[in-house]
Amino acid sequence: MNSRTIGRLVSVGPKGVVSEILDGLGSHVTTRDGVRFIGEVGSYVCIHELGRTVIGEITGAGEEPDWEEWNHDDTKARKPIGKRRVYISLIGEIQSGKFSFGVSKMPLLYDEVDIISSDDLALIFNGTDYLEITDGSMSKLKRLGIGQSVVFPEYEVTVDINNFFGHHFAVFGNTGAGKSNTLAVILQKIFKKRNYAAKGAAFVIFDTNGEYENVVHTISKVNSDINTRSVCATDEMVDSKLEIPVWSLTVEDWAILLHASEKTQLPILRRAIWIAKAFYSFDKDLSSQGQINNLKNHILASALLGVINSSDTSPSKADKLKAVLEIFHTDKISSTTRVEGPNQNSTRTIGELIKVNYGQINGLDALIEYLSSYRDDFDISNIRDFLRNQTCLYDFHDFSKAVELATLYEGSIGSSRIQEYTSTLITRLQGLEESVAGKIFTKTSFKSTSAYIENMLGQDNQIIRVDISQMDDESAEVIVKVLSKLMLDYLRMQDRKAQKPINLIVEEAHRFMMGQMVYGVLGYNIFERIAKEGRKYGLLLGISSQRPSELSKTVVSQCSNFIVHRIQNPDDLMYLSHMVPYVTQGIINQLTYLQTGTALVFGTAINLPALTKFEGANPGTDSSSADISEIWYHE
Repeated sequence: MNSRTIGRLVSVGPKGVVSEILDGLGSHVTTRDGVRFIGEVGSYVCIHELGRTVIGEITGAGEEPDWEEWNHDDTKARKPIGKRRVYISLIGEIQSGKFSFGVSKMPLLYDEVDIISSDDLALIFNGTDYLEITDGSMSKLKRLGIGQSVVFPEYEVTVDINNFFGHHFAVFGNTGAGKSNTLAVILQKIFKKRNYAAKGAAFVIFDTNGEYENVVHTISKVNSDINTRSVCATDEMVDSKLEIPVWSLTVEDWAILLHASEKTQLPILRRAIWIAKAFYSFDKDLSSQGQINNLKNHILASALLGVINSSDTSPSKADKLKAVLEIFHTDKISSTTRVEGPNQNSTRTIGELIKVNYGQINGLDALIEYLSSYRDDFDISNIRDFLRNQTCLYDFHDFSKAVELATLYEGSIGSSRIQEYTSTLITRLQGLEESVAGKIFTKTSFKSTSAYIENMLGQDNQIIRVDISQMDDESAEVIVKVLSKLMLDYLRMQDRKAQKPINLIVEEAHRFMMGQMVYGVLGYNIFERIAKEGRKYGLLLGISSQRPSELSKTVVSQCSNFIVHRIQNPDDLMYLSHMVPYVTQGIINQLTYLQTGTALVFGTAINLPALTKFEGANPGTDSSSADISEIWYHE
């Protein structure tokens, strides 16, 4: 027994242990580390055994009645005597000067229970390696301090940098609980210290509410070693205007943007992408170029024949044929291509064959015969894989025309009512092209996705803020998904894996990583792929959400570290208890009454769950609530 001893174990079981407090002790003890309170819920105690020290957290306290016999006037009676007890959850153990989460075996009955020492607390909170000196003037952080312990305010809560930022993490909490402030504080702690300049870092923040502008730009002003950049859909107070290569959009992206129906409109979009890639291909490989030319001739011939065989009037047919040939043409099919007539000595151009004379087109028979040779017996599956991997540069207008050609092509080989089915799609596409979102999706000046991503990241940029606060939900969803996909593709193409890590911070993550069974129209979600594969390529997710129950289970299950602020919704609490490791019922109970700015931090980057107080960011995020009484009542 020593000055730290407060009791002995009187119960040892699978759900924890119970210690009886020694008689004569008051509410606190004085140790060389200072005054420590006895039985404070959330505080730590230790149980010393041979070769190890078991660490426990006090989860409750109470008084158990004990009874003793006494004599009064020779009549035996019993009187109650209160015995204080504390209930302890075992959380880890220290062996050979190192703390590890979990216990190898249960302690023994009647083992002494001591107030934890400062040395043991230091091992728990900071581990054995806080800083590693690299030279005389610079240091690199092994652990990053993110806040102060609520129970032990003299100790800073730290996370292992490799385990925190080298894995996916999540920040959860109700609106106003402090999520945005927490992310801002973490960024500031990483980048504001000059001698700890993280020049090799790359953080991309999707700022859904426009909260991080001051946070990001102040960092570069305070620390000149760090460079930041903002891109936005508008020109308001940003470094550059957001542009995304329209040729990088997949069929799912287009389907989301245009609300395409799966059965009738989705095939049109898929063929439109093939058409755009075929007609705007810059591939110089002769082996593939021949296949591309065959595909172009097949598509164009089929579309023209579809117009010819339609029920339109001759003038209408002629106008459509001219319009198609003005935009799409090949060496074999163009307005100037000469076609033999019935008489071998007479040839006319396609442009001449489709002229209207006295309300009729007289050269259709020769044109039909010529085009039919290019339409028949072509198997698109022979070139489908090539098109899927082909990068071709085209703008929004080019794609719009490709959709129109795809509609004509589909009508020639399928339903004659396809134009009726796709009329709304065409209308939405035209409206999108003229909108703000349409101006974001451009051809750009870049020749590849690698060049585009490298320009966005920049050689010296450590923080890139993508402001999507002014976007509608559909456009914002596509922008976030497309940029994330491009970054993953970029990292996958690197010669060495995970040599250029990117930390992707997604605010309001429930908007982009929904937990429904089917994502979009194709059942595909880029964030589930990033959650499962991104780490090995160096793309790490940091997600923030007020509704964890609405998130993809796959994404949440792949997160290794969690910062959870106040959560009161029962569905969210139940979801966390099922999906997140380390979460006990005791932790769930704590989450309902946490103060603003306080969070429970747990995961692989921290030795054990820690109730943490986060300081206010300086400058703070632009997320303050309205002062209703000030607004309502004024002179």
